[in-house]
Amino acid sequence: MTLQQRFGLKGQQALVIGGGTGIGRAIALGLADAGADVHVAGRRPEVLEQTSAELRAAGAQSRTFPVDVTDMEALRALVDDVAQAGGVPDILVNAQGVMSLKAAEDYDEADYARIMNTNVQSVWFASTWFGRDMLARGSGCVISIASLASFRGFARNGIYCMSKHSVRALTETLASEWAGRGVRVNAIAPGFFMTDLNKDVMTDERKTKALSRIPMARFGELDELAGAAVYLASPAARYVTGTTLAVDGGFLAAGM
Repeated sequence: MTLQQRFGLKGQQALVIGGGTGIGRAIALGLADAGADVHVAGRRPEVLEQTSAELRAAGAQSRTFPVDVTDMEALRALVDDVAQAGGVPDILVNAQGVMSLKAAEDYDEADYARIMNTNVQSVWFASTWFGRDMLARGSGCVISIASLASFRGFARNGIYCMSKHSVRALTETLASEWAGRGVRVNAIAPGFFMTDLNKDVMTDERKTKALSRIPMARFGELDELAGAAVYLASPAARYVTGTTLAVDGGFLAAGM
């Protein structure tokens, strides 16, 4: 196998949930650059169309699937719509996510439901419902976006931390169940990247504190996540499952 074949995704069909902006968009473009046809799903049709146009301009086939994946009936319909439009995806990326910075005692039930329904419930059922068809085919790859919060607790971010611990747990659980049936399940844990999700909620003080704990002394660039996704989706990672790959500038390695 040549290096290009080892890391190439030619002929693969990918679906990126949350692919319209931020981390999802960067990963979608990276998968397309590696040769995959990449379809994007999410809540905002206008940003999906923009990303899909970029993917087509890069030479990929691309469709958009506007959907609120916290609506379980809509998520069920997405599984059917994707299968009818182009078949069961070879690669599923769960890049949907929300967060809210508050003192623990200030969260309410609505906060809890919004974060957990997006970050855990939709990821679990997208993985398992698409996963059923992957298992029936005997091949597939699921990549979910975890977080440094999958490994640590962060003040004023309690429910998000719970949700991202769950993403790591479901990744390991599904990987252990499906490894012998041809479906690999992994996750990527981004370090500090400035996205629409966090750039406006992180105060300057919090950003300064984060930088002080990153050995590379900078925030990540979104396209630096694309290589991790391409690797995990590619034949080069065919013996890799159940891992959560940190892309964090050395944050976790640095300890205290």
